[in-house]
Amino acid sequence: MSVLLVAAGLATGIVATMAWRDHARILDARGGLLDDCKGALQQAVITHGGDGLPRLDGIRDQRPIRVALVPDTMTIRRLPQLWMVVTRMDRRPGIAEFAILRRPTGTEFYSLTAHYDHRLEVPANLPDETLARGNGPLAQARLDRAADCIAGIFADARVKEIGVTQKGLRLVWQAAEGRRGEHLLLRQSVFDGAGVDCAALERHLANLDALADAIDRSGNASGAVRAA
Repeated sequence: MSVLLVAAGLATGIVATMAWRDHARILDARGGLLDDCKGALQQAVITHGGDGLPRLDGIRDQRPIRVALVPDTMTIRRLPQLWMVVTRMDRRPGIAEFAILRRPTGTEFYSLTAHYDHRLEVPANLPDETLARGNGPLAQARLDRAADCIAGIFADARVKEIGVTQKGLRLVWQAAEGRRGEHLLLRQSVFDGAGVDCAALERHLANLDALADAIDRSGNASGAVRAA
C-alpha cells in the first residue's frame, strides 16, 4: 500500500510540475503579443497584468491611446476569444453617447453597448444581427450621421463593437480564437498566432480617426446632451 501511495504522490507531483510549466509557458507567450505594435505610437509603454496579457499605452497625434487584450472564456458553443480593445482618449463633453455591438450573445462583459438603456434604430447599411444603444434619444441622430463611416469599419468582419463616448472612441476587434484541444480537454485558453502586427493596429487607429471626423462633422447641435 505504501508503495502505491508513494507512486501516486510522485505521479501527482509530475502532473503538477507539468501543469506549472505549461502555465508559465502560456504566460510567457502572452507577454509579447503587442510588442510589434509599439511602433504605431509615441512614448509607447507596455505593461502586463496578472494574466500575462500586455497593455500598450502611448500617444498618437497628441492624443492618448490605450490598447488592451481581453480574453473571453464565457462561451458554451464556441471557442474562447481574445479581443483587442483600442481606445482613443479624445474628450467631447456633452456629446450624446452610443455603441454598436455585432452578433450580441448577452455574455459580452467587455461591451459598452450593455451599459446603455436607450435602444437605437440600426441604420440600414450596418450589418445584420447588430445591436445599437445610447444614453438617450439624441444619440440616434449622431449614429445616423456617422453610419457610413461605421459601416466601412464593420466591413472588417472581426470588428465586434464600436463606441462613441464623451471620454473618447473605442473599437473592439477579434485578435485570435482559442486552440480547440486545450479548451476541450483542459479548459485552457491558448491563442495561437495571436500577436497583433503594427499594420493592424495602425488600420484600427485610422478607422478611429475617420470616426472622429464623422462625429465632429455631424455637429454638436444634432447630438449634444442637454443640461438638466
